[in-house]
Amino acid sequence: MLAFGSVSDFKPVEANKARILSVKPGAGGISLDDANLEWVEVAVQLDSDLANWRVQHLRPLWKVEIAKPIEWKWIYTFGSPAFVRAGEIYRIHSGSRIRAAMHPVADDLTSGRKHVYVAGPLAGARLIWERGDYVRLVDAFGTVIDEVIVWPPESAISAGTPSSAARASG
Repeated sequence: MLAFGSVSDFKPVEANKARILSVKPGAGGISLDDANLEWVEVAVQLDSDLANWRVQHLRPLWKVEIAKPIEWKWIYTFGSPAFVRAGEIYRIHSGSRIRAAMHPVADDLTSGRKHVYVAGPLAGARLIWERGDYVRLVDAFGTVIDEVIVWPPESAISAGTPSSAARASG
C-alpha cells in the first residue's frame, strides 16, 4: 500500500498536476563540462503520479522553405511510476549525474530541489537551451500542460541567470 492518500492517477484531472517553474539556458561560451549549469525546473502542484510525463524541447527554425519549421526532441521522461508530492521542485539538468558527482557545480548542490539529469554517461551531456526555444511539459496522453519560451534578458545570457520563462500564448 502506498503512502499517498489522495493521489491522482492516469486519468485527466481538472487541476494542473505540475508546471514549468523556470529555465536557465547555458551562458555564452559554456563548455559541455559545465552542462549541469543549464536546467529546467518543474514545480509539482498536486500529489500525483507523473508517470510518462515528458519535457519537450522545440526550436523554431524560421525557414520559409520548410512547411513546419520546428525541430523538437524529448528531453526527459518521468519514470513509471513517478509519485510526486505537491510543492516538490524537479531541476532537470542538461548534463549528467556522473559529472555532478565528480565535479559538482553550484547548481548541482542547490537545496530544496530534486536533481535529475538528461544525460546518462559523461559523454551524453549536451547544451540544449537557446534564446527563442520553447519548453513544453507534456502529460502521458500527449496533452501540452505548460509551455514557456526561453527568453532570458541579454544580461542574463552572459551571466547565466535563470530565465523568467515567458508564457507562450495559445
